[in-house]
Amino acid sequence: MIITSYLRRNLSLLATICIVFAIMIGIPFYLYEIEKEIILYPGGLSIAIVIIYFSFDYIKYKKRYNQIQYYINNGGIDINKIDKQNDIIISKYKQIINLLQKENTKIIDSNKKEQEEIIDYYTMWVHQIKTPIAALNFLVENSEIENKRQLEVELFKIEQYVEMVLSYLRLDSEYNDFVAEKLKIDEIIKTVLKKYSTIFIEKKITLEYEKTDVIIISDKKWLEFCIEQILSNALKYSKNNGKIKIELTENALTIEDRGIGIKKDNLPRIFEKGFTGFNGRRNRKSSGLGLYLTKKALDKLGQAIHISSEINNGTKVEIIFDKRSVVKRVDN
Repeated sequence: MIITSYLRRNLSLLATICIVFAIMIGIPFYLYEIEKEIILYPGGLSIAIVIIYFSFDYIKYKKRYNQIQYYINNGGIDINKIDKQNDIIISKYKQIINLLQKENTKIIDSNKKEQEEIIDYYTMWVHQIKTPIAALNFLVENSEIENKRQLEVELFKIEQYVEMVLSYLRLDSEYNDFVAEKLKIDEIIKTVLKKYSTIFIEKKITLEYEKTDVIIISDKKWLEFCIEQILSNALKYSKNNGKIKIELTENALTIEDRGIGIKKDNLPRIFEKGFTGFNGRRNRKSSGLGLYLTKKALDKLGQAIHISSEINNGTKVEIIFDKRSVVKRVDN
């Protein structure tokens, strides 16, 4: 690749030298009928000089290429250290690159500041909106209005969407708050189940779950968030009077429903940001953020996620624990 590039760069010079040599040697040879032996010596010497010159020039060219490639591979480029020859054209290219780098830095700083302002605004908004939500919850709980249960469910959904916004901001922030500690997965599951008990009751969903103490090293808040998102989806796409099974083993947590399932051609894209798929478009229930955030959070926690599904036969989601994070397993 380097040789090809070098030859293309010097093609006109090589062609010019060949033409000049042909004229200088060919014309005297033709006009004066000089013997071949006399022409061969200066011709061979000239060719040797040209080969030596281009060999050394190619070595310099390759050295400059390797130097630039080194800076690219190591993520830092000091343009002033590249190609120090006193070439006015190269110096002008360096000036252009320096100007572009300065402009790029300004754009990055401006975008970073704007992003921080957006995060600050929405973080403040999330905390402010929690006050009227809490007030509405209090009013609903202490009233005897019709459809009280349904109002509680809808308020709960609003709370979850607000929490998702906050999680989205925290996860994409440079200052996310991951804290590694020993956790009993059972306790986290019980917390999540309690939070979603209203939905279970409203949709009359049967739960199949057996307690098993599995302790892993992870972040409580973010692992709980991931389990919430998976369970929320299982409930969202389960039919009334359906069934959800939660199974905990030493290596994985499985949440399986018997809901409407996911189309096969949608499965490769379910972790994409904003992707709602056929089910989300049909029911207008999905934001396209839940699984995206779940996958992103689990990646940062060092855990894996796998989803299998069939239309009308339900969905099975597995959080696969890294073996190094599992502390012990005690069956009750």
